[in-house]
Amino acid sequence: MNGLTARLLNAVVNGAKPDVNLDPLLTHAGKNKILLHLLRALNIQGSMRERQESSISKVIEVVQILSKFLKNYDYAFFKLIKPISYVPADVDLLVDASQAKNAAHEIMRLGYTTAVKDPYCITLTKGNSIIDLYVHPSLGGAIFIDGQRLLEYSCTMEFNGVEIKSLESYAEALVTASHAVYKERIYTLNDYFTVRDWADGRAFQLAEELKCTSALKLAIKLNEAISRGLVETPYKIPLRIWANLLIQKILKDPQTRSTSKNLVVALGSKCGLKLLISKFTRESY
Repeated sequence: MNGLTARLLNAVVNGAKPDVNLDPLLTHAGKNKILLHLLRALNIQGSMRERQESSISKVIEVVQILSKFLKNYDYAFFKLIKPISYVPADVDLLVDASQAKNAAHEIMRLGYTTAVKDPYCITLTKGNSIIDLYVHPSLGGAIFIDGQRLLEYSCTMEFNGVEIKSLESYAEALVTASHAVYKERIYTLNDYFTVRDWADGRAFQLAEELKCTSALKLAIKLNEAISRGLVETPYKIPLRIWANLLIQKILKDPQTRSTSKNLVVALGSKCGLKLLISKFTRESY
């Protein structure tokens, strides 16, 4: 239980400030996408805290503006509200398929331009601000979870004082597990806390409906190992396990199977090949 992950958990959960040099712990928190939470939990001041607080303030501003501009749309933020504080790298939105084109134009009125477009996601950028507008969460154009079904589990929640449309907590837990397992092949403490706190019986029922039970079960298994100090995070899911789960997903989920050809085409492209090499060779963060 002397690893960095165990020490980080102790600091975040119990507020235990290590007597040793904090730099390795702060670096580890950044890799695990919980740096802001750690800085706040230990009341650490300084330039790093200022940068994190400034970054989250910019995200809050973007979210507030989007909520206003998209108020008449059927949409929901996801991968945004978590049981811990963190600064997301981008703002992710699910939107009704029939409204996606208009929603993208609405966002472009704010000065954003299209950077990347695949069959089920448009990435829009303005300076350092990135918005991913999804119809379905996907990997290389292959759907790994039905975004239109997820929209049925949207609700009103509060994000840093801003009232927004988001997913129910148990649906967010399922998205978190599925995204980590199928798309990222990396499991972080950000994922750990989301699954630990929000994955309940309703999450498993939804997982059954959306054919994502294997991803959620793996996340639960990883959480148990992390809690016991047996796994260091960020944890890179072994290639054999990842490939097996992805194949199972394709075989069991008609929607994933019918769109898997998009993944094949994407991997045949130069950018897709780089993505594949990254998933095979990158480190665990």
